[in-house]
Amino acid sequence: MARRAPRGPSRLSAALTPGQRRRRRRLDPDTGEVLPNWDQALDAIGDRDDPLHVARIGARFDAQGVLAGSRDASRCIGYLTKYLTKHLGHCHQADTGNQAAHAARLADALRYEPCSPTCANWLRYGIQPRNARPGLRPGACKGKAHRREYLGYAGRRVLVSRKWSGKTLADHRADRRTWLTSALGLPATDPSRYTWEPVKPGDPDHMPNGQRLLHVVADRQKWHAALTNARARASGETSPNLSAAGTAA
Repeated sequence: MARRAPRGPSRLSAALTPGQRRRRRRLDPDTGEVLPNWDQALDAIGDRDDPLHVARIGARFDAQGVLAGSRDASRCIGYLTKYLTKHLGHCHQADTGNQAAHAARLADALRYEPCSPTCANWLRYGIQPRNARPGLRPGACKGKAHRREYLGYAGRRVLVSRKWSGKTLADHRADRRTWLTSALGLPATDPSRYTWEPVKPGDPDHMPNGQRLLHVVADRQKWHAALTNARARASGETSPNLSAAGTAA
């Protein structure tokens, strides 16, 4: 168990000379030795070193994939978005004084736990954070993991797609464009066919903001109606024959 960090300004910052501050180095306040940087600390971890914290998933954990277009896809998406838009700390409310005190102790402890490689709390463990800069002070990290509403969870609750699909946002946009043109029966577009440039107030085709917004809404309704009809044809269902206004004709 690591010792508790001081609540005042860190002695680590006070022990630095101006030259060491320029080189973004930190000294141990007791020995005066330069603390290892982040890469050195990682290289020092051996195969026999035990982690400080271990989280295990119980036997009831059941991870299942969801395929696009499957029966459960829409239900799973709705379920995920319901909880991903909530703060972790809002799922359970403290009903008693003991529960409130427990939450307060948890939040106070998380204030001094490292949340990321750049967190200043690594100084408590004798390690310079990654990209260390002047003014770092344990207990004063602004990372969201130290906030009560996140309960110590620093990262994303869902991995970004490039971590498991190997695709960037541009790749996903290209996939969606290919799928849409195929569903609508349209030929593939040639990116070099058009040249895009912003419309200036002095241009003859410039429209007021209100009129422009109406055009955007009408275009979206037309696209939605065309996609709904294409999905109905693909599934063999009767086409709803939606009008441009998005309602049944």
